[in-house]
Amino acid sequence: MQHLSFLENVKAYVGFDDDASVALRGGHPVIAPHFGAIIDDFYDAIEAHPGARATITGGATQIQRLKGSLLQWIDEIFRGPHDQAYFERRARIGRVHVRIDLPQMYMFTAMDRIRVGSAEVIRNERSLDAVKSRELLTALHKILDIELAIMLETYREDLLTKNRTAERLATIGQFAAGIGHELRNPLGVIESSAFLVTRRLEQLQISDASLSKHLEKITLEVQRSNRTISDLLELARSKPLNRRPTEASAFIARAVAATGLPPSVEVDTMVPAGTILDVDPDQLTRVVTNLLLNASQAMRGSGRVFIAARREGNRSVIVVRDEGPGVPTELRARIFEALFTTKAKGNGIGLALCRRICEAHQGTITLDSSEVGASFRITIPDQSGLGV
Repeated sequence: MQHLSFLENVKAYVGFDDDASVALRGGHPVIAPHFGAIIDDFYDAIEAHPGARATITGGATQIQRLKGSLLQWIDEIFRGPHDQAYFERRARIGRVHVRIDLPQMYMFTAMDRIRVGSAEVIRNERSLDAVKSRELLTALHKILDIELAIMLETYREDLLTKNRTAERLATIGQFAAGIGHELRNPLGVIESSAFLVTRRLEQLQISDASLSKHLEKITLEVQRSNRTISDLLELARSKPLNRRPTEASAFIARAVAATGLPPSVEVDTMVPAGTILDVDPDQLTRVVTNLLLNASQAMRGSGRVFIAARREGNRSVIVVRDEGPGVPTELRARIFEALFTTKAKGNGIGLALCRRICEAHQGTITLDSSEVGASFRITIPDQSGLGV
C-alpha cells in the first residue's frame, strides 16, 4: 500500500483536486482587489477583543508587519501552487502560532473571519456566473479546511513533543534521584581523599608536579560530576516561582557577573532605562548564565555576546546572541531536548533546563534566525499586573 503524505491525505479527504486549484487561481483577479478590506476587518476584530489583542505585543508597528504577512498568505491561497512546498510553508506558520502560544480558539475564529469575508466577496461578485461562483466557493472552503488541518497538525506535534518531554523528565527524575543517592557518597569520599593526599604531600614536603596535576584533575572531575547530578535533579523537579518586578539592567549585570566569563569574552548590553521584568530573577538568572556559558564555549572563550532586554506590550523579552558558528540547521529542532548534546563534555541539560524554567513562567525560549552566531529569545508574559 502506497504511503500518502499528510497533505495528500488531507487533500483526498476534503476532495481538493487540480480542478479546485484551477478554480482558485481563476478567482484571484476577482478577489484580490478586496484583500485589503478583508485584512482590515480581520485586525479590527482582533483589536475589539481583549484576549485576541493580548497576542499582539508590538503595537501598531507589529500589526502593519502582520498585515503584510497576512496579505501574502491570502494571496498564496488563491495563486497556489498547492503542492508539498505549500504545505511546508503553511506548517512553518502554524509552528509560529505554537511558539507564541496563540490559543487554538483564536486560530479557528481568525480562519473563519477570512472564510466569511472571502465568501461574501465571491457571492457578491457580478462578473461570476452561478456555476463559477459555486466552484470558487467550494474550492475556497476546501483549501481553508486544509489550512485548518495543517494548523491543527502543528498544535498536535507540539503536544506530542511536550508529552514526550514530560515522560522523559519523569524518567530522568527517577534516575537522578537514585543515582544522586548512590554516587554522591562515593564522590564525596573521592574528593576528600584527593584533598587529604594533597595535604599529606605538603606536610611531607614532597613536590611532584605530575602527581599534583592528577590530584587536581580528580577534584575538578568530581566537582563536575556533582554539578551534573544537581542539574539533573533541578531539571526534573518543578520548583515554585517567586515572580516579582525586577529592574532589567541590574538583573542582567548580576547574571553576567555570576557567569564568570573569561576576560576575552565581551558582553554588550542594550536595556532601555526603567525596563522592569515580571520574572523570578533567581531562576531566570540560571537561564541567562547557561546561555552565556554556551556562547563562550561556542566562541572558544573569545568574542562578543550581545544581551538585550525590553518590554513588548505585556511581555518581558530577553535576547542573547553570540558571534560563534551558530547551530547547524539539522540540529536546531533538537537543541532543547534533555540529554541531547553536541559537546564532547556536554551533558545535554543546560538548554533543557532553560526551557523548563521559561515554561514554568508560562513563557518560551526559542532559537531565532541569525546571520552570525546563535540568537536565543526568551519571552515571558506578565502575571503581576505589570503590562502596559
